Amino acid sequence: MAKGHVCMTVEWVVPVAETGPITAALHSLMSATRTAHGCVGCSISTGVGDRGAVRYTEEWQTEEDLRVRLRSDSFTRLASLIDDATKPPVVEFELPNGKRGLEFAEEIRRRRS
Repeated sequence: MAKGHVCMTVEWVVPVAETGPITAALHSLMSATRTAHGCVGCSISTGVGDRGAVRYTEEWQTEEDLRVRLRSDSFTRLASLIDDATKPPVVEFELPNGKRGLEFAEEIRRRRS
């Protein structure tokens, strides 16, 4: 992550057979995300062992850009993937004032105006 940028990472650990559907859903979200104002980049990576790991990362120029993202309809689709997971993924936000968890997104979405 470049200095000054903020980042959101979501990491699922699922049965290997579930990695395909999750990555396909994430790929469909990425095209709109990459063209959003302030998006520096987003990526998906997978690892396969006894369980499949899927890591989705978005990098934003500013915290305000990320906050706008969290209020978007596109993020609602990502939130559905998070909510529908058999085992909840780990969600982490790297912000100027430190790291936060999923409660950061919930806080921002509650303030939606």
